[in-house]
Amino acid sequence: MSQTEPTAIRAVTVRAKSRPPIGIDYADGKYILPGRIPPEILTAQAQNKKPRNPDKKVQEQWQQEVGVALVDKFYELVVPEDFKAVLDLEDIDQVFEIWSEHVGLGESKGSEN
Repeated sequence: MSQTEPTAIRAVTVRAKSRPPIGIDYADGKYILPGRIPPEILTAQAQNKKPRNPDKKVQEQWQQEVGVALVDKFYELVVPEDFKAVLDLEDIDQVFEIWSEHVGLGESKGSEN
């Protein structure tokens, strides 16, 4: 019987994205949102599958559903409790847009391996 050699495991270094937190001045306070994108936001996006060959109305409905799911997860996972206490839901889309631009949410990723 021959003894098999253990397979060597090669470690690869992954550099973390360095996105600092972002400060949001709102009402009479300043609130800090993290620079990290929670994986659950991507899950919310993936759960709303894009319809095949959609007409314009179906496409708009799908985009609206994805937007609502993303903002919902953003509010749940990113917005600090003290900010939730004062944030008017009329303003949440604007806050989400500022944060998502800061963290690069929705930017296409290059295939740099």
